[in-house]
Amino acid sequence: MYLVAVRRSVKEEEELTGEEIKAGEEEESPETEEVKSEAETEKKTTRKRKQPKWKEELEKARAEAAEKHERLLRLAAEFENYKKRVNREFASLIKTANEALITQMLPVLDNFERALNHAKGTDDFDSFRKGVEMIYSQFQDVLKKQGLQPIEAVGKPFDPNYHEAMMQVDSDKHGPDTVVEELEKGYTLNNKVIRHTRVIVSK
Repeated sequence: MYLVAVRRSVKEEEELTGEEIKAGEEEESPETEEVKSEAETEKKTTRKRKQPKWKEELEKARAEAAEKHERLLRLAAEFENYKKRVNREFASLIKTANEALITQMLPVLDNFERALNHAKGTDDFDSFRKGVEMIYSQFQDVLKKQGLQPIEAVGKPFDPNYHEAMMQVDSDKHGPDTVVEELEKGYTLNNKVIRHTRVIVSK
């Protein structure tokens, strides 16, 4: 009887221990679920944070492209303002380009007026001629200061870069293709031909 009672007691104790363990597991279950939930949330967050490398490079490229586009827009605006300023300055330059030349020619104009007024009250042609020659010389000086030079032609070999042949004639004094007469004087301005000399050339 005693042995049976001991066995029954051990069995009951084992059953009780199993129930306590099971109860303990059931009591720990909510905490375990919470830990698992937090772990899963952390994994999801980590996956979101750790984007693929190509996505990072794409975002970087987009940022650089936006920055370059903004810089290009600024440069375009600056260039447009520059063009407007240059156009205004060029228009102003055209209006005043001849100001210095005209200012130097005003005394010549004054002398022409004086000569004409003087000619009205005198019959002295020689005096009038000398006055005109002085004005002509003054006018030439003004033009020379601006870089104007006459083209020498008579006695020179014909050069189409400087001369314009109007006709050809026989000449005993000149060799062939030589300028024998000047019909209209030509000029260079700062070494650039602005008008060819019209000439007669020997055959």
